[in-house]
Amino acid sequence: MTSVAFDLLADGAYDAAALVDGTRVLTRGQAREMADGIARFLGDGTKKLVMVDNPRSLSGALAYVAVLRAGHAVMLMEAAGQGDAPRLIERLRPDVLMGPSCVRAADASPHYQRHVREVPHGGVARWAIGADPAALAEDLALVARTSGSTSEGKLVRLSYDNLVSNAAGIVAATDIRGSDLVATSLRLDYSFGLSMFHSHLVAGAAVGLTTASPTMDRFWTDVERWGVTSTGMVPSTVRFMLQDPESKARLSVLRSLLVAGGPLQADSLRRLREAVGPQGSVFYMYGQTEATARMTCLDPELAAEHEGSVGVPIAGGRIEIRGPDGLEVGPGRRGEVYYKGPNVMLGYAVTRDDLALSDLCGGELGTGDIGRLRDGVLYLEGRVDRQVKVLGEKVNLDAVEAAAVSALGGTAAAAVLTEPDQVHLHVEGGPESLKRLRAWGLAGLGIPPGCLKLRTVAHLPRTPSGKVRYHSLS
Repeated sequence: MTSVAFDLLADGAYDAAALVDGTRVLTRGQAREMADGIARFLGDGTKKLVMVDNPRSLSGALAYVAVLRAGHAVMLMEAAGQGDAPRLIERLRPDVLMGPSCVRAADASPHYQRHVREVPHGGVARWAIGADPAALAEDLALVARTSGSTSEGKLVRLSYDNLVSNAAGIVAATDIRGSDLVATSLRLDYSFGLSMFHSHLVAGAAVGLTTASPTMDRFWTDVERWGVTSTGMVPSTVRFMLQDPESKARLSVLRSLLVAGGPLQADSLRRLREAVGPQGSVFYMYGQTEATARMTCLDPELAAEHEGSVGVPIAGGRIEIRGPDGLEVGPGRRGEVYYKGPNVMLGYAVTRDDLALSDLCGGELGTGDIGRLRDGVLYLEGRVDRQVKVLGEKVNLDAVEAAAVSALGGTAAAAVLTEPDQVHLHVEGGPESLKRLRAWGLAGLGIPPGCLKLRTVAHLPRTPSGKVRYHSLS
C-alpha cells in the first residue's frame, strides 16, 4: 500500500526530546500537538503544496513536520536560497507559503492574497488565490532541489514511500539510537541535511536546530551545550576541520560523524577517523537527491579493508554496473552506476503541472557516475559527463583532479574543459601550489602535452552542499 503521509514523531515517549532550539527543548509529545495545530490551520483534506522557509528554526521545523503528518506536499527554502524563491513560486505555484521570507517573496505576485495570516506556534503564511488547476499526485511528499555542481540544479519529485524507506535504511546503516542528538550542520533544503533530520526523528532521537557550520565556533558551543552525539559534514568542511588545530578535541565528543556530498580522498578519511578517535564512528556515504538522499554507506569496520570505496547499498537498495550497451558488466569491471531501490524518485519537475505526474522511474536510477563493484563494495571513479576527448585521447577530469589533489597533499583543485583540447586546472592557493604541482610532474595528470593551463584561485566556487560549481569556472 502506498504511503500518503510521513509521521516523523510516531515513535518515542511523550516526554522524550524531539527538537532543541537554543535553550528550548520540545518533547515529542509537545511537538506532535503543535504539528497537529499547524495541520488544522492548513484546512480540509485537499492536498496542498506548501513552501516552508527556514526549516532550521523551531517554527520552520514544526511546519515541515506538520505538512508531512497531514499528507500534504512540501518544498523547503533555506534563507541562503531565498534569492530563488520568487522564481520557484511562479513555477510551482504553492498553495500556501509559510514563513516570513516566502511570504515576502510573493509580494509582487498577483496569485497570492495580500492578507498575511498568523501560523499557530510561530510564523506567518500567505495563501494562493483560488484553486490551482493542476492537482498533486496523491503520493507526492517533497519537491527537492539538486545541488547543481555541473549545471543548474533540478527539481526532484519524491514520494512518501521514498522518504520512509530511505530514513529507515539510513537508521540501520549508521546505527542511530534513540539516545542520539544530531545537530543540523547542513541546509535542510538539500538532501543530505534533510536525511539526517528524517532518520534521527524516525529513530526516536532528537534534532538540535542550528544554522551554524562546523567551521564556526558557535556550532561547537551548541554541541557542548546540547550534548550533541552526531552531525554531518561535506568534504570541503572535512578538509577545513583537518587543518584546524582544535578539531581533534571538538570531534572527539561525537559518537558518529556522517560524511557525504562528494568525493573525499582515502587519506582524508583516515585522518578524520583518527581525529574522531576510537569512541566515535565515521560513516562515509554516497547518494543523490534523485535517490532521496543516500544509496550506499561504508561501515567503519570495513573502512580499512575497503579503503577508497563508498561502501555497500543501504537496506532495500541494489547497485548494478552497466556498460555502454546498457548491459550489466562483471565484477571489477568499470561502467555507469545504476541504483535500484524504493528510495528512487518519481521523476523531475519543471512546472506545477509536473507535480501531478505518477512514477516515471520505476525504482531505477542511472546515476551518471562511473564505478566498479568489488566483492559487492562500490568504488567510484568519476562522472560520465566528466569524460572528455583531448587531442583524440579520453581524459577523465575527475581523475585529473584526484591526481592533483593527491600531489598537493589535499589542496583542492578543479579541472574543466574550457574549449576543444584545452583543460584548465584551477588550484586553491597561490604560486607555491603551482610550483609544487610542477615539481611533482604534470605528466602524471594524464593530459596530452600543451593542452593544460594552470590557474590559482583563493577559493573554488561551491554549491551550498560543498560541491564545486564547475559551470562557474572558465
